[in-house]
Amino acid sequence: MTKLLSALAVASLTTLSIALKAKADIFDAKVYCQVEGIRSGQLALRHQPNGEPFAGLNNGNTVQAFGGTPFVNERGVSSVWYEVKVLQGPNSRVNGKKGVVNADYLTCDWYDLNGEFIRRDIAPKR
Repeated sequence: MTKLLSALAVASLTTLSIALKAKADIFDAKVYCQVEGIRSGQLALRHQPNGEPFAGLNNGNTVQAFGGTPFVNERGVSSVWYEVKVLQGPNSRVNGKKGVVNADYLTCDWYDLNGEFIRRDIAPKR
């Protein structure tokens, strides 16, 4: 009986652990993203969603995402914008800058606070 209860306890904790990892959000994870899918020009780094750009990111730039904001533009098109800090990439002049970018151009790897991989969100095909 003790072995059965012990096995059930371990199974329950494992299930709880998996469920908690699946429900991680950007506020309890470290999220690192690569800019991808830019066919021409650059991904605009802005102070607010759909605002004026102050810098541009290239494919291959790495950013850390800190939060996300749903946004609907004047034509009714919805998108998610991530608050980011540029870490590195081919355009080194933007390293360290903070702003928001359209998340449709980011492939992001999510890690828990212990550094364990949670999931990958792949940039939509454009």
